[in-house]
Amino acid sequence: MKSLAPSEKNLLLLLCGAVFIAVNLVGLRSFLRAREGLKKAIVATTAEEANDRNWISVGNSLAPADAWINSHPMPRLAPDEASAELLKAERDEAERAGLKITEENLLPSAESPYGSTVAVSVKLTGPFEDVVKMLFALQTPTAWRTIAKLTLKSDAQPPNVIADLELRQYFQPATSPEPSPKPTTP
Repeated sequence: MKSLAPSEKNLLLLLCGAVFIAVNLVGLRSFLRAREGLKKAIVATTAEEANDRNWISVGNSLAPADAWINSHPMPRLAPDEASAELLKAERDEAERAGLKITEENLLPSAESPYGSTVAVSVKLTGPFEDVVKMLFALQTPTAWRTIAKLTLKSDAQPPNVIADLELRQYFQPATSPEPSPKPTTP
């Protein structure tokens, strides 16, 4: 093999230096991309961990609510029975408050994420104070009743109002007892 001329040696060294720099730049670029990907993964994992910690703290803070729900279970009723009880409660409270029922409609039972519901739409007239007392008496957590809609209008006779409301009763459908299987004789 022939020895290289000094200009060829310089070119070879320059070529080797350029290849070395190019390889290092490609390596540095891939290292920086991997580092950015790792940073993104760390941020995503940190956010996921914070979210998980939030769920754990929410779960711990809901323990009293869970205990209350377990100590005050939703009533087990048939839909017709639930409608009748809701209507009776609404009429009793309106009578106790001295309110006049001008219109009353039972609404069909429905399923909700919280359980089955029956509802009654009622239009009442009477003093505002008495309407408020009736609303407080009807909407109690232990009775599993809520006031879904409420519209108040002033009546022609001042302190009286016209209250249009929809009252809902939440319940668990009562399961009908299954008939026992009849024994078969061979």
